[in-house]
Amino acid sequence: MAIARAFFDESGTHDDEKNLCVAGYVFEGGVDEQFDSEWRKMLAKYGLTYHHMREFGSQGKGVYQHLSWEDRESSRQEAIAIIRRYASCGFAFSIEKASLTEIVKDSLWTNGYAFLANQAFYGVEQLLRGREQGLVNFIYEAGAEGWDEALKVFNEAKADRELEQWLRLGTFEPAGKADATQLQAADLLSWSWLRERRRVDKGAKLGRHEEFRRLMNLPIDPHHWDAEAGEAIQWIKQVSVGDISFVQWLAAGDPQGKFVRWLMRSGPNALDYFREFYARERTRIIRTQRR
Repeated sequence: MAIARAFFDESGTHDDEKNLCVAGYVFEGGVDEQFDSEWRKMLAKYGLTYHHMREFGSQGKGVYQHLSWEDRESSRQEAIAIIRRYASCGFAFSIEKASLTEIVKDSLWTNGYAFLANQAFYGVEQLLRGREQGLVNFIYEAGAEGWDEALKVFNEAKADRELEQWLRLGTFEPAGKADATQLQAADLLSWSWLRERRRVDKGAKLGRHEEFRRLMNLPIDPHHWDAEAGEAIQWIKQVSVGDISFVQWLAAGDPQGKFVRWLMRSGPNALDYFREFYARERTRIIRTQRR
């Protein structure tokens, strides 16, 4: 039985973008249906057929062309308020495109979108750790480049009974934004995360700009992979004897990479300690889920 649904959308797919982003929200206990009802009422109020942030900022073009700037902004604020009422948390993942090869070297992935889409499994596992038994259904916008690879990795993980239970792997589905309004919420977060990464790349501190901060009244778990992250991942792989799930566990819990860099300086004893801790924790979680 599915105890939650997670919806993700991508931004930064154009060649001139430095980073690729995948972001979205988790809805627990069937509240995504209530979300859908309120979201559609909000759209009807403003005469919108959908909410799409790229069109939102297009200077009066597209679906928002009949609205004043004040009404457009009001629709965004109402959208954020609906998300806050119903979503459990958000995840914002991004990867520096130029560092992709180093980051995914000798892994299951060759595509940046697939890599980011599959990171959601680890984030959701952490969110629901220690909670009731049940699976999570993952929904992504249809048509993304790299979808087939992401689905392949999901199916391989789900075929492993232990991984299926640990990561709560339910279904992995494509959907359109018109049918799944929760993807319109994911679009808002992925668009905002892309713009936040642009600011950070120019020297700004993460989460200081009002545009992204107003989304953070709901817990947002951000992760970014760049050249430094790629170096750390390759180091962990070399010293952890190919235990990919351990690598992902470390990375998922260390969005800024500070802990991994500390491990790199601390030597093999520290790494062995956390590898043993990870093995015990994973066994405990699986046993708990089987009860």
